Amino acid sequence: MNHIRLKNSHRYKGLVDYIASRCDYVAEIGIGHFPDVAFALLKRGVRVFATDLLPFQYIGLEVIVDNIMEPDLSAYTDIDLIYSLRPPSELVPYMVRLARQLSTVLIIKPLTSEHPGGQIIRHGNTTFFLWNNQ
Repeated sequence: MNHIRLKNSHRYKGLVDYIASRCDYVAEIGIGHFPDVAFALLKRGVRVFATDLLPFQYIGLEVIVDNIMEPDLSAYTDIDLIYSLRPPSELVPYMVRLARQLSTVLIIKPLTSEHPGGQIIRHGNTTFFLWNNQ
């Protein structure tokens, strides 16, 4: 089992603040080995579940195995927002498609040098890209 780390959450404080001030229930796509943002959101009272191709386990966080290229739409019922941190650029169109299908907001926090599209947002100390499909 992996445990809460929250070492690098200061770099994502603006993102966490933005999401927590607007959303009650969110999904993180591709959690991998970095659950810090999900746990920071949980601490702020946001319901969070995460997805990945691999069955990661984090105490206190629901992680489901799902493939963004062929997502299980029923897993995303009633969410307010989808977000992903540093996703491979080739997966971003699949996330955009999922957000459109669900009529929900998508946030991508890419690697620093990437511009995946969407509207650029700077909130606090964090820059990210947003697609509003509501």
